[in-house]
Amino acid sequence: MKDQNTAAKTNRSFKMPHAYVIIVLLLAVVSLLTYFIPAGSYARYEDEAGRSVVDPGAFAYSGESNPVSILQIPSMIVKAIEKNASLIFSIIIIAGALEIILSTGMFHAFCNKLSRACAKSGKEILFIPAITLIFTLIGLTQSTDKFIAFGPIGVMLAVTLGYDAIVGIAIVLLGVGVGFSVGALHTTTAVAQQISGLDLYSGIGVRVVVTIIFYLITTLYICQYAKRIKDDPAKSYLHNVEGVMDFDPAETEIAINWRHFLVLGIFAAGLGVLMWGCLKKGWSFQETSILFLWVGILSGLVYGIGPSQMCKTFIKGCGGATGSALVVGFGAAVSLVLNEAGVIDTVVMGLAQMLNAVPGALRGTAMFAANIIINFFIPSGNGQAAVVMPIMAPLSDVIGVSRQTAVMAFKLGDGLCNYVLPHAAALMGFLGVTGVPYDKWMKFMLKLFAIWFAAGCVVCAVCQIIGYV
Repeated sequence: MKDQNTAAKTNRSFKMPHAYVIIVLLLAVVSLLTYFIPAGSYARYEDEAGRSVVDPGAFAYSGESNPVSILQIPSMIVKAIEKNASLIFSIIIIAGALEIILSTGMFHAFCNKLSRACAKSGKEILFIPAITLIFTLIGLTQSTDKFIAFGPIGVMLAVTLGYDAIVGIAIVLLGVGVGFSVGALHTTTAVAQQISGLDLYSGIGVRVVVTIIFYLITTLYICQYAKRIKDDPAKSYLHNVEGVMDFDPAETEIAINWRHFLVLGIFAAGLGVLMWGCLKKGWSFQETSILFLWVGILSGLVYGIGPSQMCKTFIKGCGGATGSALVVGFGAAVSLVLNEAGVIDTVVMGLAQMLNAVPGALRGTAMFAANIIINFFIPSGNGQAAVVMPIMAPLSDVIGVSRQTAVMAFKLGDGLCNYVLPHAAALMGFLGVTGVPYDKWMKFMLKLFAIWFAAGCVVCAVCQIIGYV
């Protein structure tokens, strides 16, 4: 009887809904809010760089309510999918191309060798801080959405070393995320500083220190989780979860042959071209997906895979990623609803006014929290800078916060929550190409985000106290 009661309690325990359910419920809530939040907007003008920025002293309510009905949600979803088609199809195409590369067995063969070498040395845990550091350095200048294709690579390496797909995603996504969120050398920081009247990339010394702090926090957290599941695989949040990227080199002992070296060479060259394109040419999703399509085709040809089999493999990979890729479109509908209702500027204006009521020593921290809320409504970094910084910069002068602290609060708020929001394109892209469910990722990520938030509050408070300029 006791066992039956225990089983019944287990069955009744809370289970996080599917990502689609979460986003649709979120859309419903946002839709209802548009009936209560009055429409309004700031006047906008073009700055010296030709960007459209708001005039913080020229806000006006429209006088006409423009709520978005719940019945319009399907229409908003379809429009958002269409608007984000380049990212969605990039995820699908990259997944198909990677399926071709995986079918050659190249990763299985080389990862088996890596696994055995690491097992002999007993230092596989050093792999996590090393790879995370590499991607943190990349994130100093780049955004996470450009590296979605690296998600499966991280998973393959992590699983080979006895970890799970969450570790594989984390070392890439959160590595780039740390560098991006602090933004020591990122263009979003430059945009925010220019709008604020600061020298570009000024105050970089403090940002480097903050980057190191967040890198250490993130790496220690990932290592702690990795060690736990290494000791007991059943403690993995993905234990017995179906649909996750299938990669088990231990069950597929493949001897390395000369064709594997050809595939490895093509793949390595492809990654080199990708890095060059992103860093030097500002490649977007379209160029990235084209590159991986070529890498997949060439890999299949040199390994001797026939055209028909290659097409079947490509379709299999695309099919596995389609459901998760479409989540990007569902999530983007949140911002679309708010834009249609014309309430985003009203939300920003209300949050700015609330900062005046916060005690002086906590105003930098309050700015950070306000930017996290704003990022929920405006996930785009440059878009958020164009709307927020023309308001936050003069407001910081009034409430006694340095403009450099205001930029720090903006950048941390803009970056850190991108790894928990169900409508964040980069996060859903990484989960989409690896098949990791959003709810399982959140089990791993929520505690780290809470630590990040606390650290961000401390950083902004310290910046306020020391008069960061």
